[in-house]
Amino acid sequence: MKGVNLASCVENSAHAHPGRVALIFEDERWTFRELDAEANRIANGLVDLGVEKGDRVSLFLPNCAEFLFWYFGALKTGAVVNPINTMLKERELEYVIRDCSPKILVTAEELAVVPRLVYGLPEIGVKKMIVIHGKDGDGILANEAWVKRYPGDFDAIPVERDDLAAILYTSGTTGQPKGVMLTHLNLWTNARHCADWAETTYNDLSVCALPLFHSYALSHVVGELFIEGGAVAWLKRFDPTAFLDAMARHRATACHCVATMYYALVNHPAVDDYARRIRLRYCVTGAAVTPEPILKAWNAKFTPMSEGYGLTEAAPVVFMNPLPGKGVQKIMSCGIPIVPEIEVGVVNDDGKPVAVGEVGELIIRGPNVMKGYWNKPEATAKSLKNGWLHTGDLVSFDEDGYYYIRDRKNDMICRSAFSIYPKELEDVLYTHPAVAEVQVVGIPDLVKGEEVVACLALKPGYKTTEEEFIQFCRKHLAAYKAPKFVRLFDSLPKTVTGKLEKMTLRKILLKDLGQ
Repeated sequence: MKGVNLASCVENSAHAHPGRVALIFEDERWTFRELDAEANRIANGLVDLGVEKGDRVSLFLPNCAEFLFWYFGALKTGAVVNPINTMLKERELEYVIRDCSPKILVTAEELAVVPRLVYGLPEIGVKKMIVIHGKDGDGILANEAWVKRYPGDFDAIPVERDDLAAILYTSGTTGQPKGVMLTHLNLWTNARHCADWAETTYNDLSVCALPLFHSYALSHVVGELFIEGGAVAWLKRFDPTAFLDAMARHRATACHCVATMYYALVNHPAVDDYARRIRLRYCVTGAAVTPEPILKAWNAKFTPMSEGYGLTEAAPVVFMNPLPGKGVQKIMSCGIPIVPEIEVGVVNDDGKPVAVGEVGELIIRGPNVMKGYWNKPEATAKSLKNGWLHTGDLVSFDEDGYYYIRDRKNDMICRSAFSIYPKELEDVLYTHPAVAEVQVVGIPDLVKGEEVVACLALKPGYKTTEEEFIQFCRKHLAAYKAPKFVRLFDSLPKTVTGKLEKMTLRKILLKDLGQ
């Protein structure tokens, strides 16, 4: 892959299909020629600001067309893109920025309050902050005026296969996020894998409302479509009516969602009318296991959805159920390896392969596997062993080679496609003056996959409400990490050695909450 830059997928499509629509956002359209030109202006501007190959460019942006202009523009320069979850609060964003050390921070005026606070901190290291729909001043550049200065021609800088393309932060078991280092090879090949699996062509169009900072969106949607000259119609935020209307109006052939979105779509009051007008070729779901009632309800009205599995560390797609008519789709299975090039194994605690039907840890090897964790050699060594990525996910497989997600070796909670690590939430709750003991666990939820429950034992003499703890968490962490339920105990279950333990706690909660 020497000399191939991930941004070449846009350049190649601009040469092959210059006048074909690449991007639709809020009904505004860009052809591949126009998309490439917007990225080129940003690339020229970054070079003018002194950005060099390997420098980081952080994007704290909502779903907007500019996100993709910046994503591909930064890649063209050889810079490393750092898409950031826009739900992060000040303390969380500060950690990412200090760890990643970007030269440029890009945000939008509607989200600029938190980035401005971080940008103003001493020794933060960011040279320039650029604000979409913002104003110049105090080291801040207004995106629209700034980008107009530069020409729309720029050839993507050649890169080596192991050069970094992106750093995506995912929560860690230590409570600190880990920056997943993905190379141009990782992202290019996984986009290629997805396109091959989906049999994507330049006639395909997918409607999507996933957050653009998520690896699912960047590889399994943007990469998959753009690498073949297909189009994406993106919504600023998910709304069931707007989503169904967009699929009908734009004659979508593909749909990429998560279980919570499909749940809302199949329960829309006009879903049957939309189903008669929409002709999808394929549908994708991932990020969390789709409950059987949702999957069956969708399949009864639309093209059967193909469920898959991935993780950021694998760029992200590993498994997919076959396309309709191309193989058996097994309910509750995440499918088979998306391509033979991705090798998988299931091992026990001793590292030995398990038999059909037995549960073990999923390990992965292939060109999609990350380079490691940014600034975290110990975490990298723990996850990458002898070329294999140890996922921490417990799976089993059947006699046909289909895989099933069973549990996790760690305590990570997957809520509506977002990863939540209990320790980070527990650390925050322990700062509340009333808390003596805390354990955070996930319980099954039909719509969101899992819900977050905070279990607390209070210090003597303290009285407070469950809602107060929920709001306390929302104040210090992204809203999606806050617990939906808080349960108060006199004391929390412990092992014989006095260690807090969650197995008994989960049983209590499942009975208490009627799961």
